Amino acid sequence: STINHLFDAGPTREVASSTLSILLSRPDMDDETNDNELMLFFRFADLMLKNFLIMQQKQQQRYEQNNEDNADDLHNGKKDEHADENEAFLFNYYKQHGLTSGEADDGNNHKNKECSIFLVMGIIQTLAAIFKKTSDRSNLLSRHLCGIELLWERALLVSEYASPSSSTSLSGGGKKASFALSSSLQLRRLLSKLFARVGCSYLPPKIASWRYKRGKRSLLQNLSATSAEVDTKTDASHAQQNLIQQQQEKSDSEEEDLPIIPDQVEDATSQLLHYLTDNATVVRWSAAKGLGRITDRLPEVCADDILDALLELTTDGEKDNAWHGACLSLAELSRRGLLLPERLGEVVPVVCRAIQYDVRRGQHSVGSHVRDAACYTCWAFARAYAPSVLQPHVMDLSQSIVLASLFDREVNCRRAASAAFQECVGRQGADNFKHGISILTAADYFSLGNRTEAYTQVAFEVAKFTEYRRPIIEHLYRDKLFHWDTDIRTLASKSLNKLTQLDQTYVIDIVLPYLLPLCTDENLFKRHGSLLGVAEIVLKVGQSAQSLVSSELTVSPLPLNELTVSSIAKLVTSVEAARLYRGRGGELMRAAVSRLIECLSLARLALTVKQQVRLLDSLDANLKQPNEAIQGAAAAGLRALMRSYFPVGPKGPSQRLQSRVVDKYVAIVERDENPAATRGFALALGQLPSKILAPCIKVLDSVLDCLCNAASPNMLVGKEGDAETRKNAIISLVQVCKTVGVGENAYDDDVLNASSAPVVCLNREQIMKVFGALLRSMTDYNTDRRGDVGSWSRIAAMKGLETLTYLSVRASLNTPHFLSREQPSCDVYPNMSNGRKQSHCVQVPNLTGRLAFLETDCSRKAKESISTMRPVHPNIVADSKQYKDFLYFDEELCAQVLGSFLKQLSEKLDSVRCQAGQCLERLLTNRNPRLPFVPNRPILLDALGLAKHHYNRHEGNLVHHQQRVNWSNSADTFPLVMRAVNIDDFFQDIISGIVVSVGGLTESVTKHSTAALLDWVRGVKMIKATARIVKLGNAFLSLFHLHRKNQRVILPLLKTIDKLLSRGCLDDLLRMKNCPFPDSLLSNIKKEAKGCMDIKRLFAIASVSLGLLQVQDEDMVIKDVLPFILALLGHAYPRVRRWTAEQLYVRLLEDGSTIISDQCRLDKALKLLLEVLWDDHLDPPGNVRESRNQLANILGVQLDEKELLVTTTRKLPNSKDGFDCYSSLVHEAKN
Repeated sequence: STINHLFDAGPTREVASSTLSILLSRPDMDDETNDNELMLFFRFADLMLKNFLIMQQKQQQRYEQNNEDNADDLHNGKKDEHADENEAFLFNYYKQHGLTSGEADDGNNHKNKECSIFLVMGIIQTLAAIFKKTSDRSNLLSRHLCGIELLWERALLVSEYASPSSSTSLSGGGKKASFALSSSLQLRRLLSKLFARVGCSYLPPKIASWRYKRGKRSLLQNLSATSAEVDTKTDASHAQQNLIQQQQEKSDSEEEDLPIIPDQVEDATSQLLHYLTDNATVVRWSAAKGLGRITDRLPEVCADDILDALLELTTDGEKDNAWHGACLSLAELSRRGLLLPERLGEVVPVVCRAIQYDVRRGQHSVGSHVRDAACYTCWAFARAYAPSVLQPHVMDLSQSIVLASLFDREVNCRRAASAAFQECVGRQGADNFKHGISILTAADYFSLGNRTEAYTQVAFEVAKFTEYRRPIIEHLYRDKLFHWDTDIRTLASKSLNKLTQLDQTYVIDIVLPYLLPLCTDENLFKRHGSLLGVAEIVLKVGQSAQSLVSSELTVSPLPLNELTVSSIAKLVTSVEAARLYRGRGGELMRAAVSRLIECLSLARLALTVKQQVRLLDSLDANLKQPNEAIQGAAAAGLRALMRSYFPVGPKGPSQRLQSRVVDKYVAIVERDENPAATRGFALALGQLPSKILAPCIKVLDSVLDCLCNAASPNMLVGKEGDAETRKNAIISLVQVCKTVGVGENAYDDDVLNASSAPVVCLNREQIMKVFGALLRSMTDYNTDRRGDVGSWSRIAAMKGLETLTYLSVRASLNTPHFLSREQPSCDVYPNMSNGRKQSHCVQVPNLTGRLAFLETDCSRKAKESISTMRPVHPNIVADSKQYKDFLYFDEELCAQVLGSFLKQLSEKLDSVRCQAGQCLERLLTNRNPRLPFVPNRPILLDALGLAKHHYNRHEGNLVHHQQRVNWSNSADTFPLVMRAVNIDDFFQDIISGIVVSVGGLTESVTKHSTAALLDWVRGVKMIKATARIVKLGNAFLSLFHLHRKNQRVILPLLKTIDKLLSRGCLDDLLRMKNCPFPDSLLSNIKKEAKGCMDIKRLFAIASVSLGLLQVQDEDMVIKDVLPFILALLGHAYPRVRRWTAEQLYVRLLEDGSTIISDQCRLDKALKLLLEVLWDDHLDPPGNVRESRNQLANILGVQLDEKELLVTTTRKLPNSKDGFDCYSSLVHEAKN
């Protein structure tokens, strides 16, 4: 039966309810002579709801009194006099419809099933569907009025129990009893539908004559015609509609003078208003739609009461759910024309408040759904009302919508506001909403998706229109600067920076005086946002003032009064005096103060020497903080402060300044045991200007030595290594080179006293020192609990090597150069702009151009030398060392740099491979300058897929003729890298990197790197290039020598060799006569096995040693390989013995005839390997050592006497791993 599925918990209940409602609402099912099915279902539903309510009451009473017997007695004393009759009806109803619940279950289970919440939901859903599908609801009410009224009362009681607020109003027991019911979201949604449809049934099916009718609307007419024309036509149509409406109102005046509203309608309206505050969005949305349908049939007086009730839900004391439900209802009423224009003056301010609704709760806020619903309400207003009606409210609505579209925290709210504004412009006309098309063009769907772009770029474009400029600025400094989200406050300050240039007078006269007192406010959000706002405003004001000055060496006074300047200069002191660095929010305040100092310095605010020193002390204190963001902000502030203040004379910086800054920072980095201090001051050294970094060679050497030592992989802070210090030292090392410059291309980036301050440049010895430090950092593989932290140093070193390579190539004189006035393509000279210093960009020509240059230049200089009887380069001939001093980049250095990049490109970390690939791509394809001395450039470019990439010579842009390589994708990268392994200069580097990837743990990296290596080896074997295989073997042996006992390299190396041996890729090395590879490999794995306590490495050693059984030299197999394998069978670790025995058994079973020619001996060896428990004790009772010796006799292997002596004297407790110790512990406990 369909009714039986109403008990189900799944979607079958919904299908059954829909089917049953269609059946019961058919006209032929209503028979007056007999009890029709609809009446029977009403009675059945009434009894089920009654039983359910009784169960709820009993549970509530039981928990309230905490006595189950008393509760039962209380209920049993009030027995229903119709109980027997009801039970008989239910029995017959079940029997008639074939219900199985009563037949299959006992009495208690049957009653529990009858009282199931799923049955209640099925009944409510069926009733709601019946009232929806019935064509004549008035006939339904007249024929079944008693049953419907009884069900109505039951539904009201169920709604009372189902309300979430009812559980909180009950006692502790009642709350537990009604928890399951109050948590049923679907039940409340179905009840809201039922109340709406039954409420409409009690009202006449007539649309309200008093509703607002806009008439016909044309989007094209609104956009093409002016607002005056549209308003004229609209007013004429309104006049005609008003005449017709007055006539209709006269005919219906008698009915509407004394409206008679049934009590059920009032109850339904009350329930729907209550559901507007529900916790579930679907319930609120269903209630809003139902309330709109009921209001559509009510008189105007009653509709005003409903609107008043909705406005009461938008008071400050109401929760966010009430605001959301009210906005949805207002949108529904306006969409149906039930919100009359006379009430818009009350509703629009509420909607504008809802658009900005944001309430803080704990560590987050609520209100995004309210703002989204408010945007939907504005969208409905635009569609519902004529332009003349909405004209008085256009300014408020447009400003609120634009502010929400620009500055809302959530992307869905920004886009919803943009959609509402688009609807307003389209429906209300471009004259009502000024500059609507231009704003929509700037603030489109995609541009508003990026929050940073919306704050900094889109807001600036919109603020160009005067109607929105002041509201935007006011919203930023009064609201968003004090937002609870730190990112929003930061973005608001950056947006104020951009908007200051549009209305600088307003910002200086109104905004700054408002924000300055709040910088020391008790509220963290206010003081933090105010500091950021003041900093960004001062920065923009200073930049605007400086742009009016022709010379950058001249400081222009800011357009601020003395009181404001004095207040701004004292902000840092005031914050520190109020001790705002302490407690909650102290880190935010430190970062904000550092940003304030940076902005004041860039704006060149007039400061006394004492104030300058005070700001420097503040930055030094912030550099010691462990927070990375604070250190970064303090370093940026130090960079601006030292360049704007602390002038240096012709004799260089004073001894006091030198010791206060450079000497102090160097001493802290070298000797301080606080990691936070070394990190901060190592980063700070790179931010100093050249006037302080390089007044002489001695000072520059001290800085470079300090940073090179700090960047070393073996550097210790205290007694432990610190990855952040190493990374910051590398960054500063490169920054010092960029600041000071290399050779003749050096320049000074100071602003003040740039012409008088003495500055030295990096010489060849120093630049080689920096290259060496960066190349050493490329070997930083230190790890800690965070993983491979050495990758931070390697990534920073790769960026530094790229920058340093460009600097060195431009400064080198070992190749002829072409001079061009094009700007450099990389950011080597960051401060070279606005014609401060005319720079020539060096381009290294290709080979053809170089030969032509040499031919012309040599001929000319030879003629001059012969005619003048002087050497071509007298200075160089006199002193060859002077010429070497100008060689900053050569062939050997180029090979080292590119080799280090290729090594990182072939390793296992995606981020490292991505950075290495990008740096390589820029180095090899950049033509400004073109990297010289690249070994086999065409082959390397073709191997890496860069042969079709080049830079446009005139525009300096990279032109791609094929899809760019995704270097972080192992499937794309490893095949390209293995193509470059054919270049001899990079062979060892690539193999050392690919080995780590092949033997790694990441499945995708291991899979693709192994496939690339195997493909290369097979290709080499196919063309019979045995020399390449020999070179590969030598590369493996060199890795053993370089990384002895190094777990990071040796384990992947052993795994790689094992994979190659198992696939026959190294058969040429094993079968080649007089090849030292097998002997050297065996010697190396013996050294690795000696004293090794790593189980995984021992497993790999055993696998490689078994692979060496393929060697053609039988003497080596019998005298060296098998004794080593048998020694592993007697290893102290049981797991190693078992693993070796298993692998040896498989090896002998597959290819034992090549090792033992006698089949009988081979069978004995296999039997012994299979029967012995190799993970048992070495000595009795296990006798594993004795079994090992028997196997040696069978194989004809003579074990070393020294090995036998060591094994017999080894102590058992010291020769156990974790598993063996545990087994011995259990054995001792049993004894």
